[in-house]
Amino acid sequence: MDQIRSLILLLMVIGYTAATGQDLTIRGRVVDTSKEPIIGANVFFPKSFQGKATDSNGAFTLKRNGEAPYIYVVSAVGFKTVQDTLLTGGIVEIEIVMEEDVLLGDEVVVSASLVEENIMRSTVSVEKIELTQIEQMPQANFYDALSQLKGVDLNNQSMTFKIPNARGFNSNTNFRFNQIVDGVNSQAPGLNFAAGNLFGIPHLDVESVEFLSGASSALYGAGGMNGTLLITGKDPFDYQGLSASVQFGALNFDNRSGVDANGYLDFNWRYAEKLSDKLAYKFTGSYLTSRDWVAGDTRDKTAINDPNSTRLNNPAYDGVNVYGDETAVNLGLIAPAVADGFARSEGFEPGQPEYDSLFNGILDIIPNQDITRTGFNESDLVNYDVENLKANLALHYKVNDRTTAILSGAYSEGQAVYSAQNRFSISDFQLYNVKAEVSNPDYLVRLWYVKEDAGFTYDAGGTAALINESWKSTEEWLGDYITGYLVATGQFGFDEGESHIFARNVADNRDANGNVINPERPAIPIAGSEEFNRLLSEISSTPLNQGGGRVLDFSSMGQVEGHYNFSRLLNADILVGVQYRFFQVDSDGTIFVDEPGNPLNVNQYGAFIQYRETFVDDRLKLNASARWDLDTNIDAEVTPRLSFSYSAGKSRNHHLRASAQTAFRYPALADQWTNLNVGAITVVGGQRSVQNDNGFNTIPTYPLIGDDPIFGLPDTTSVFQPSDIRSETVFALEFGYKSLIAEKKLLVDASVFRNFYDRFQGNQLLVQNPFTADETRFQTAITTDINIVNWGWVLGLDYSLPSNFTVGGSVSYSTIEGSEDVGSGFQTNFNTPNYRFNVNFGNRKLIDQLGFNVNYRWQESFLWQSSFGVGEVPAFGTLDAVLTYTLPSIKTRIKLGAANLLNEYYTTSFGSASVGGLYYVTLVFDQFMK
Repeated sequence: MDQIRSLILLLMVIGYTAATGQDLTIRGRVVDTSKEPIIGANVFFPKSFQGKATDSNGAFTLKRNGEAPYIYVVSAVGFKTVQDTLLTGGIVEIEIVMEEDVLLGDEVVVSASLVEENIMRSTVSVEKIELTQIEQMPQANFYDALSQLKGVDLNNQSMTFKIPNARGFNSNTNFRFNQIVDGVNSQAPGLNFAAGNLFGIPHLDVESVEFLSGASSALYGAGGMNGTLLITGKDPFDYQGLSASVQFGALNFDNRSGVDANGYLDFNWRYAEKLSDKLAYKFTGSYLTSRDWVAGDTRDKTAINDPNSTRLNNPAYDGVNVYGDETAVNLGLIAPAVADGFARSEGFEPGQPEYDSLFNGILDIIPNQDITRTGFNESDLVNYDVENLKANLALHYKVNDRTTAILSGAYSEGQAVYSAQNRFSISDFQLYNVKAEVSNPDYLVRLWYVKEDAGFTYDAGGTAALINESWKSTEEWLGDYITGYLVATGQFGFDEGESHIFARNVADNRDANGNVINPERPAIPIAGSEEFNRLLSEISSTPLNQGGGRVLDFSSMGQVEGHYNFSRLLNADILVGVQYRFFQVDSDGTIFVDEPGNPLNVNQYGAFIQYRETFVDDRLKLNASARWDLDTNIDAEVTPRLSFSYSAGKSRNHHLRASAQTAFRYPALADQWTNLNVGAITVVGGQRSVQNDNGFNTIPTYPLIGDDPIFGLPDTTSVFQPSDIRSETVFALEFGYKSLIAEKKLLVDASVFRNFYDRFQGNQLLVQNPFTADETRFQTAITTDINIVNWGWVLGLDYSLPSNFTVGGSVSYSTIEGSEDVGSGFQTNFNTPNYRFNVNFGNRKLIDQLGFNVNYRWQESFLWQSSFGVGEVPAFGTLDAVLTYTLPSIKTRIKLGAANLLNEYYTTSFGSASVGGLYYVTLVFDQFMK
């Protein structure tokens, strides 16, 4: 806590800045031609981009130093941009009327350079979802709308656990991506990645979403290799009063996923009040409850391309979403020991003819066949009841006209299911965060702290394996299996397939109808039975390090950061920033190598400098920056960036951009310090000390051939050598073009990129003591020297049709090079379709109060690689649609919509939830709606 106290004192010291004289004050309202307020319009001064967003009544107050004349600009999605000039200063009150026009391209963004700038002139690829677009989107919530953005993948692991990604190397745990909510990195401290919006921001409080595609470490630090997502909440000074929404829905139709149709409820609230000209506050929150999408893939991991491979015809069956069947044994390897035991049990000794006859006879009967234990479906093991509660309280204090102080606290609690090495059931997972911030056009200082409690979270796969061991040990189960097999072949004359079915029934002690065969012996518990529920409850509530499946995690992280813009002092646009972040890794020894009461401590330091300048009569815009970072366990990194944009043409509406930049990521805490047995394998962190604790430096450890951790064969021609895991870097080249053409009715946005990865990190499958009873299999994270390159392109078109109709879409392509150079048992985890596209059509004002929006997206099939499994993710297309109707008399907006309107179930990653149609009605009340 000493660190926290020191950081708070730092904020208190620099909190006040003297007021500066203002020569112009504009007080006004922005309305459409029907005199209805336009919410979230950007009112700003060009070049300085000092500006404001209009509040829920369309009002704004904007001040400016300096001498007349004053040029100001007003922009909003769906309206023609307004530019005007005031010839005198003082206090000016105006009403600005904007005409309907659905052209895009006038949005102001901050993600590209931490300074407000026009999106058309950004030197890197930025996508933005503004408030008016959020109101009209066909998806159930703003986070799902990320799937509409150009080149963006959204991995749906379960209803509330979704992970965005861009430009390849998607994963269940995306460590190459940053998500920042109101300045706070929203990753869970122990997981090291953001769990979608499970612990994020309520839907009603979202003002804008910016998605920065590609490398972004130069300003945002470690993790920004594939992109950075910035979510900004509404300022209580600008958006006041009460607003609330309730969304009713239904899903899981047709019983395709094994559950009956069920309801969906999402309630959001927001109340903000300005207590004085200096003090305002807001209280926001949301509560969602439903029944989750089900992961019910029963394909066989050992024969993933054979849809007919089942438990009945493959004794080695290992279902994708069937757990406990990962425990595997090769009968041929244990046959000699079994034959010896049988012969000795009959009173014979080696060397006797009777022994040799019985021994060889048994060897001839037992096949060289892998078998696995009988498993349980995921739906019988996890809690599919969805609940998500979020609450936030924030105080905003205007120290003076240029300086604002913010103190906020947030609490989130959720239930979900997600994939890592196994599928994990999250229940009552809690996240707390607190933020203190002082901001000014010249500087920013921010402190935040995040604490998590994993609640009742457990490893579903490991729990299933332990359930099997609890009712009958694998050793005893194998003995019964072999006995049954020998009886089936020797006494009943069954063929091999029939003998395996009979042997499994004997070992499980249940017949084909589920009836107990021998009441005197234990039988596999039936899912949902009293015995099964008792074992599930006992094992899932027992910590991993005590022989159970429960995950304990009380990890925390904090950060203090600041930057200063020297442009007023040096007459040059120079931005300098520093950052310090710390982690306390506290899993009570259940996941990491920390010890109970003695968490691991990790410290990270960073600093950056950015220089911006314009040339050639303000046509050429240059951005150069560099960043230095250091982790207490990893070598220092320097990540420079050089980017520019050029506005060509007589009207300067053809914007070319190019960038050459580097980005990096530290290995995640899980990839460094994990020591976790997940049943069939042990997951070991990449730090050499953790590997050595598992004997990698003393016991010959061999790579596995292929990507199956259970049945992959050892490559005994090479021995794995432990080495220090290092940070991964990428050198990214990008060229882009953005323009408004065809009488400014067509917005074109195109880019091409090529990424060169160095010190590429991935998972390595290993084995010790192969082909023996002591065989142990591992997965570890390693740094490689292979050269991995991925490249791709994106093309987006948006066209303004007559009468406020819009049509648009995008197509993108991504691919990988160099993956053929990886060694045995190594996975690159590219996990990205080559082609995907989006098409949308809508009208935000078809008639006075009615609007609609339709979106169709498609992606082709692709190969998914992860520690959870390897297999094809089928191609899919999904249609989303919404009708929006506004009732000004009761200050309410009604949305009737459907996500996945045609109810065509799809998955976005191997073994994740199967997503069907969600049909909903949303009622939105806003106190100031007109």
